[in-house]
Amino acid sequence: MNFPSFVSFEVTDVEHGYPYAIAWSLPDGQYKSVLVKPEPEWLIDWEAGNLPIDAPSMQDVIDKGETVVDILKEWDLDFEDGEIYCQDPILAQYCFDLLFEAYDKECDFDIISEYDLYKHLDSFDVDDQRRWIMDTEGLSANLCEDVVRTMLFLNARLESSHQEEDEHE
Repeated sequence: MNFPSFVSFEVTDVEHGYPYAIAWSLPDGQYKSVLVKPEPEWLIDWEAGNLPIDAPSMQDVIDKGETVVDILKEWDLDFEDGEIYCQDPILAQYCFDLLFEAYDKECDFDIISEYDLYKHLDSFDVDDQRRWIMDTEGLSANLCEDVVRTMLFLNARLESSHQEEDEHE
């Protein structure tokens, strides 16, 4: 089974913040998760952000984070088809643009709402199933890695049930 590419970001502030953690999935269902080493111009506003209590320290992000340029190089390999699904397309587009603009590049990926994968279902049903997966798997909606894992579980669950429905018709 090939999975779509999913992505999730953790940001310093939802309105005008910077990504400090990113998780994304691969076609084989595995995922990657990295801390993001902030660009120098991001540090000006970093401390003003409303970081979650469980966010890593600034020093951890600087010491353990991957550089933006290394992340962009990895994405060139990992996002071959160019379509990336997420729960919050506006936030994701903002983060992608911010990361690419740091190196004077344009984001050429299509950022698509996760709901577009499941047009045969009502968005409330998708949300209910997402909450059920998070509850039963002990995952957090605040951690990008857990969000991507949930999207992978949800996709596998919904696609297999959709295929079963098609076979019975």
